Amino acid sequence: MSVRNTTEKWGWPARVLHWVMALMILGMLFIGFYMVNIETDLIKQFQLIQQHKSFGFTVFVLAIIRVLWRLSNRQTPALPASMPGWQKSASHISHYMLYALIFWMPLSGWFMASSSPLNNEDAYPFQIPNMVFGLFELPDPFPTGSEALMQPFAWAHMLGAILLAAILVVHLAAALKHHFVDRDDILRRMIR
Repeated sequence: MSVRNTTEKWGWPARVLHWVMALMILGMLFIGFYMVNIETDLIKQFQLIQQHKSFGFTVFVLAIIRVLWRLSNRQTPALPASMPGWQKSASHISHYMLYALIFWMPLSGWFMASSSPLNNEDAYPFQIPNMVFGLFELPDPFPTGSEALMQPFAWAHMLGAILLAAILVVHLAAALKHHFVDRDDILRRMIR
């Protein structure tokens, strides 16, 4: 099993990062939807929010590692020669959008939580810190939260989640199409 990418397949670090992040991001989308739209118990909702923040931080760190790995390992498997040009362009665009969103989502979530009025120590004496797995506190870029500041970040986080979910559906559908319809090695080289 190769560490480095080749023109035929991805190295194991790229594959591990891909699948770990894929599972975490899917989990984050489901938990985010559940905690905002379904869970009504405030204590359980608070616990889910804290876990969501922690895993969001983890996704952000993994995204940095993934980009650094990609930049240090520029060789990648080529897309099939039989693939139409528009599909190649769509593949590149969707990958750039996925990379942008895996950074945008944790950042917009952090900015939203940091700018929350619950973070304003003058208005709320029980200030809620942005903790990562209870181990350390994230610094707050907006130490005195405000509803006016939080709302644009909340909107951006929600819009980002919708875009991310849509692109992931297209990404998965394309991978399955390549595997079952086109019968090429696009999916196989990310699995083995």
